[in-house]
Amino acid sequence: MAKPTIERVDEIPLLIYWLQKMQVDVIIDRVLPLPHGNRQGLSYGQLALLFVVYVIYLRNHRLCGMEEWVEQHHGLLQRVTGWPIKVKDATDDRLGDLLQELGEDESRGESLQQALGGHLIQAYRLPTERGRYDTTSFSVYHTPDEQGQAGQGWLAFGHSKDHRPDLLQFKQGLGTLDPAGVPLYTAMVAGNGADDPLYVPAWDKMSQTIGHRHFLFIADSKAAALASRCHIDAEGGSYLFPLPMTGKTPEYLRAWVLQPPVKPEAIFLADRQDDPSQPVQIGVGFVVELGLYDRQEDGHIRHHWLERWLVTRSDKLAQRHQANLEQRLQQAEAELSRLNPKGKATVADLTAAAQKVMERRRVVGLLTVAISETVSEHLRQVGRGRPGPNRPTQVVRLCQTRLTVERQPAAIAEARQLAGWRIHVTNAKADQLSLTQAIDYYRDEYLVEHGMHRFKRGSLPVLPLFLQLPARIRGLMLLLFIALQALTLLEFVAQQELARRGEKMSGLVPGNPKMKTAQPSAERLLARFTGLHWLSEDTVGRIVEDLTPLQKHILDVLGIPETIYCLGPASLAHNSLSSS
Repeated sequence: MAKPTIERVDEIPLLIYWLQKMQVDVIIDRVLPLPHGNRQGLSYGQLALLFVVYVIYLRNHRLCGMEEWVEQHHGLLQRVTGWPIKVKDATDDRLGDLLQELGEDESRGESLQQALGGHLIQAYRLPTERGRYDTTSFSVYHTPDEQGQAGQGWLAFGHSKDHRPDLLQFKQGLGTLDPAGVPLYTAMVAGNGADDPLYVPAWDKMSQTIGHRHFLFIADSKAAALASRCHIDAEGGSYLFPLPMTGKTPEYLRAWVLQPPVKPEAIFLADRQDDPSQPVQIGVGFVVELGLYDRQEDGHIRHHWLERWLVTRSDKLAQRHQANLEQRLQQAEAELSRLNPKGKATVADLTAAAQKVMERRRVVGLLTVAISETVSEHLRQVGRGRPGPNRPTQVVRLCQTRLTVERQPAAIAEARQLAGWRIHVTNAKADQLSLTQAIDYYRDEYLVEHGMHRFKRGSLPVLPLFLQLPARIRGLMLLLFIALQALTLLEFVAQQELARRGEKMSGLVPGNPKMKTAQPSAERLLARFTGLHWLSEDTVGRIVEDLTPLQKHILDVLGIPETIYCLGPASLAHNSLSSS
């Protein structure tokens, strides 16, 4: 008679059921080749599914820790999946082979993303009207190669968003769908490259996954290059980008804000925190329609399209900019007042120092600095002793420098008037995208940034990164991308079902069980299953604890049968999939 064992269950059955419903193992096995003939046991797809569960469960992607995790949950994993799992199926060598197969061929990774994304769109009826794309960088502590050729390959020195230019880094792009933020596309690029050329390929890949090009593509100002806008419009797509404050954009903005070509209109948005029927004004704006031409080198017009420029002002942003302007003025005045000539410092030296202060505080043109020099002469005796009529004297010239600072009221008033204004460009027609809709959509940029946050410091941390080979790093990012898909899909299904029922869920917030929410996060939903255990005796096993009403409610909202936690002699995978 075998000794009874007890294993932690928690959210593991839920995650396995969810990933199997996403067909993660099936699609990966369809894309990747079969493992080497000497490799017996789990397929690449099955191993990848277990690894994603391991990452979400422990919030850790160390390859060396999965073998021990599988050993701790061995009986449970076999019962849940119905697979003949061996502990040695999850060694770091086998995981390394999986990551190598996923990341070695970029086209294979793109095929996997398209297959997964296409399945999720159809199976869950995801909206495809709006998509987003953004990039971020991940700084690693890897050392440059022996030749010191840092900057070659994927890991390179570049502009660090983590403010660590001394570390090698790589960049990761992420494309998502509104309103759920479900990821559709990801790509790893070199850490020393610019972001501008990444948006057109991202739009192309997202179009292929979605199955059409008639979605609104939303991104930050780095996507607003004229060539990128031309490509998207020529291919039949729509875009919404803010213009960077470079080139002639500040001149256009200043002219239009000071003398609007049309009367600005108020922008009202429904307050999502209160009653949606009571919209609040968030700013003002107006639309300027322009015809733009993209010319080839020989001077011929390649493409011509009508573009609308949305000139808007956010009230809250304007208040912040105005407060920041006043703070910078006061700081500059304080620093300028402390400038004193040292030694033989000339007026030119003092003028240069004052100019540096104004440039650093960004108040050039808003403050005027006047430096005056007063020269006085007086007699001074030469040598020691009492003064007398026969003592020699000399004429000493004293130079006194005075610095005065004066504000320029007209320039400051103009700067305050320009605060909070921005230009967005779109090729969507007015009946397809109004001014209010455009601002509302752009304010949802957090949807893609939320996924980046999970990679940075959230529940799917990329760092610290211990892998060295670029192909394996790319393969790891693909599996983390699948884990992010699973979490965001959980949130989308739960929030959509709660909205359909007109309900809010309570009991998710530790320390505040009465707090209700209609938008629960995946992490808090999964955390409610912590503390479940499975007791196995011979061939029979059972869950020690009964499911709580909250746990049953979560499963019901997600559309998951409670039988996934009925771990009897029959395999859970068979029961759960047959019941669905």
